[in-house]
Amino acid sequence: MHRLVWFFVAAVLSVAGDWTHWRGPQQNGFAKAESLPETWSAEGENLLWKAPYGTRSAPVVHNGRVFMINAAGEGERLQERVVALDLESGKLIWEHRFNVFLTDIVAHRLGWANPCVDPETGYVFAHGVQGLFFCFDRDGKIIWHRSLTEEFGRVSGYGGRTHSPIVYGDLVIVSFLNSSWGPQGKGLHRYLAMNKNTGEVVWWTAADGTPLDTTYSTPVIATIQGVDLLIAGAADGTVQAFKAATGEPVWKFVLSKRGLNTSVVVMGHNVYAAHSEENIDTSVMGRLVCIDATGKGDVTATHERWRIDGLGDGYASLALGDGMLFACDNAANLYAIDPDSGQQFWQFNYGNAAKGSPVYGDGKIYVGEEAGKWHVLQVDKKGCRELDNDAFHLENGAPIEIHASPAIVDGRVLLPNRTELFCIGKGKKQESETMPSLVSKGEVGPPTHLQVVPAETVLSVGEKQTFHARQFDANGHLIGEVDATWSVKGLPGSVEAGAYTATGGMSAGMVIAKVGEMSAEARVRVVPALPYHQDFESLPVDGNPSGWITSKMKTAVTDVNGNKVLRKLADKPDPKFARLRSYIMPPIPGNYTVQADMSGAKKKRFYPDMGLIHSGYMLILMGTTRSPVVRLVTWDPIPRLQVDVPFDWKPDMWYTAKLSIDHHADGTATVHGKVWPQGEAEPEAWTVEMTDPIARADGSPGLYAYSVGISENSPGTEVFFDNVKVFQNP
Repeated sequence: MHRLVWFFVAAVLSVAGDWTHWRGPQQNGFAKAESLPETWSAEGENLLWKAPYGTRSAPVVHNGRVFMINAAGEGERLQERVVALDLESGKLIWEHRFNVFLTDIVAHRLGWANPCVDPETGYVFAHGVQGLFFCFDRDGKIIWHRSLTEEFGRVSGYGGRTHSPIVYGDLVIVSFLNSSWGPQGKGLHRYLAMNKNTGEVVWWTAADGTPLDTTYSTPVIATIQGVDLLIAGAADGTVQAFKAATGEPVWKFVLSKRGLNTSVVVMGHNVYAAHSEENIDTSVMGRLVCIDATGKGDVTATHERWRIDGLGDGYASLALGDGMLFACDNAANLYAIDPDSGQQFWQFNYGNAAKGSPVYGDGKIYVGEEAGKWHVLQVDKKGCRELDNDAFHLENGAPIEIHASPAIVDGRVLLPNRTELFCIGKGKKQESETMPSLVSKGEVGPPTHLQVVPAETVLSVGEKQTFHARQFDANGHLIGEVDATWSVKGLPGSVEAGAYTATGGMSAGMVIAKVGEMSAEARVRVVPALPYHQDFESLPVDGNPSGWITSKMKTAVTDVNGNKVLRKLADKPDPKFARLRSYIMPPIPGNYTVQADMSGAKKKRFYPDMGLIHSGYMLILMGTTRSPVVRLVTWDPIPRLQVDVPFDWKPDMWYTAKLSIDHHADGTATVHGKVWPQGEAEPEAWTVEMTDPIARADGSPGLYAYSVGISENSPGTEVFFDNVKVFQNP
């Protein structure tokens, strides 16, 4: 029976002063506002307040509070944090600091992703550069959190590009590159939808092309022909559209030979996207394109409405308002385009390099320049003129870089640089536009899609999980929960009426639901209680341990003289395959020890690096240093903490390594590492130790390796692991 429904109904409880999405209430860089300031200064003109809390991303605002993510502390205490400020005064209300680890991202790129706020609950969602994903309430209490790197094999690069989340109904959605276990072993740009109230995984989907870069295009939600679509630029150079409720792919448009960073904007059935890299069909660099969003499948050849080749907008997202589409190219030229025809109204140069995205309101563009300037530009279809620019410098005269974007709320404009936040306005409050519900309503049709929730979970041995099957129609509307026939694949035991009880040891597989001709599956990892031991003898050659976060492109069980070991492959010269970070378990309380035997193979003059991971700390036998050492390190690109001890380890010789952490009541911890030749008595003394004043209390155990000397025709420095153990500290 057809009936009118809301899918994931989200009552909009927003009040005036909301800017809960980094591109504003309409997700397009437009603010409905009047009497915004034409000029201002950091010394007082039209300055309502300033606060010593900067960011490289965008502030968001909900119910009188400003939320940002940024860096905090120095030296050994350098961390990332989320802050909440009072919109009226700029005073700090709360902050939450957290460590950075297991990433190549450096200090000045902390706080990359924009936070977002759910208008219904007031929950604040933040994605850190290390992969920690938080749900806070408005007062800073952690409702739930996940470690996307350790749980799902999230990949981050030196560039710092980190994706911002978006809320849709009962879902919070974020994307990242990952390589995980089983079918997710292949590295892809994947989108993860979680229940916004619990963090439970609801669906996965992916751009199907090979990732070309780490990227940071934030999705937008748009209703096209009655279907709520999640639309974003992807790491494979495509613009992708998925059903927001289910993750089902709808269409893709191949745009670039590199990944896309800018966020799209949508008007009606038109999607506007831009990039500054090599095009797929011409040698000209950069393109602004208008895509008809009503297609299905690969619409590259059929649904392009217009294009402008050579407009190289690779970083600043587009803005749309009052019949004008605004784009900033990489050289800080602002373009005004007719969004219907693609005709250029005008071009205006406001600086030298553009990274931050423009926001348009009250006939003005507020936009930051990378070289430390905020610009105010008066614009209409006839032209552009600069009203004001304000420059910011460090004490040594260097510019304070601006990568951030503004927020406009209640007649105020929030302008951050890396060190400060400025709130400007004429002192007259205005009622701003609020974020509408992104969930459309419509008639429910026949079922076309089956979904199992939770879509991915981790269970301890003996733990029970009940799975639910629910059906959706072709427009992504929820029909409801249905009875299903259940089975398991790759997991011990059976599932009864959707309930599965984890048995046996470490394993990973699928719980499968079938309803008529439709089927769906959920990913399940089973983790045994400690102690855990893996000697690889029961595993097939060329296989991998079930449930470990690793990839057949990086590791394989190998028989060495009748003994099975895990081999770190070194046969692909691509840098992303040279390094291994394999996570044995999801994060567990940190009062444990991880231990393994390991051996590194030499190639010519090259040695590998090899070691252990524990809660974001690494114990590494370094072969790529000038002299061999044993290193304890966390957040190694900085490094925040690092201790090296000379250790003349030999290639092709087996060693036993052990990494343990003693946590103290004051929040500090002592990190211990020990290495000795395999088969010899374990020495009493630790080989290397360090103390962390801001220790992480939990985290995953894992293995680390880095291979060098790889060529197209010859493998590089391989590493071998055996007798991996994880056990509780005494």
